Amino acid sequence: MTDARVSPARPVAGPTPAGERLPLLDAVRGVALGGILLANLMSFFAVEMLGAEQRLAMSWGWAGEHVLFAINWFVEGKFYSVFSILLGIGFALQAGRSAGRGASPADFARFFRRRMWVLVAIGLVHMVVFWAGDILTLYGVMGLLLPTLARLGGGLRGALIGALFLVPLGTHALVVSTEGRLDPRTPFAAAGTALRERVAGPERTSLDLFAHGSGTDYHAWNVSTAVVRPGAYLQQGRPAKVLFLFLLGAWLGAGVLPRLDRMRRSLWLTVALGGVVGLAGSFVYATIKGSTESWFLLSGTGLLQTAAYTFGTAPLALAYLAAWALAWRASWGRSALGWFVPLGRMALTVYLTQSVVQMTIFTSLGLGLAGRVPVVWIPAVAALMLVAQRYGCSWWLARHERGPAEWVWRRVTYGGANVRSGRS
Repeated sequence: MTDARVSPARPVAGPTPAGERLPLLDAVRGVALGGILLANLMSFFAVEMLGAEQRLAMSWGWAGEHVLFAINWFVEGKFYSVFSILLGIGFALQAGRSAGRGASPADFARFFRRRMWVLVAIGLVHMVVFWAGDILTLYGVMGLLLPTLARLGGGLRGALIGALFLVPLGTHALVVSTEGRLDPRTPFAAAGTALRERVAGPERTSLDLFAHGSGTDYHAWNVSTAVVRPGAYLQQGRPAKVLFLFLLGAWLGAGVLPRLDRMRRSLWLTVALGGVVGLAGSFVYATIKGSTESWFLLSGTGLLQTAAYTFGTAPLALAYLAAWALAWRASWGRSALGWFVPLGRMALTVYLTQSVVQMTIFTSLGLGLAGRVPVVWIPAVAALMLVAQRYGCSWWLARHERGPAEWVWRRVTYGGANVRSGRS
């Protein structure tokens, strides 16, 4: 066949049939969702809004501070990093399938960008209507760049990955060296504050709006916080950080995943080196955050904190991935990680549902328990939510091929082709 066009019988890409999915990747997605939930619950428990003094005054306050330190050390940043790497791996796998169907790189690029635009739309709705802590919008925007950057030569792509890795530290150094004059968060923070005060008044605290007011109060807090979020992203170098992880994941998906069974020694080396460097860096980060109650300081201490986060987070995320890959080789590991597979198969649905449940429990739209439940209960709440979601996913997948949010995402992306909700 000489026609370069892709026929309807051989689409550029399509939803991955359940039989072709890689259970290990679904399991890792499921585990990552648990870590993301733990980190997000710190926001819904109003950890920063309360401050250390009020948290310590609660029941088991001292134990709660140890819980927060553990989350900051072992969890914060690591699991969204794992998820970012997985998106890059998924990109590489989809590109390979597309090439196997005879599609050109340009055809696949158009398909993937359409998929990312749909994710941006879902993320914006989630951010503005539900919770400003959304990560999907940033994933979608950075994902738009993947098809172009993935075509770079190996040396140039490697240099770009290294440069992107250092952007957060460089950004922080620039802000500190100019004494905050070039802080990208400042104009966004001013706009968010002005919007919140105009809607809710200057005398209302964030916690009051978030948890103890009306639905309108919550949305005033949420939208004003969403306005600030792009500035916070730029301040932290988060776009570069996510793109670095995407490109790293794409490299792993194309060059490492196909040879994973032959890389036992490399996996152990990653666990050892990534674990030592990552745990040390993350310990420094968690210590500074615990003592200063801040994740961004305009000082030398702040630079040290960002350096510790930069050199602690990605290596530890890679160590986690390598450890799970090794565990998957053993029957006990496959059984333990296999428990998370249903969560990973419905990752988008699970992530969005977590926001809805947390809003219902903790914000002004529901029970308003933020700031009232001791933070020592964060792990228990996360465990209960994740177990409920896991068995809910199992029930759903016994009746449907994919989750409802996944079905919508694919329906819009593929225009209805090869997309079914139920089983045949």
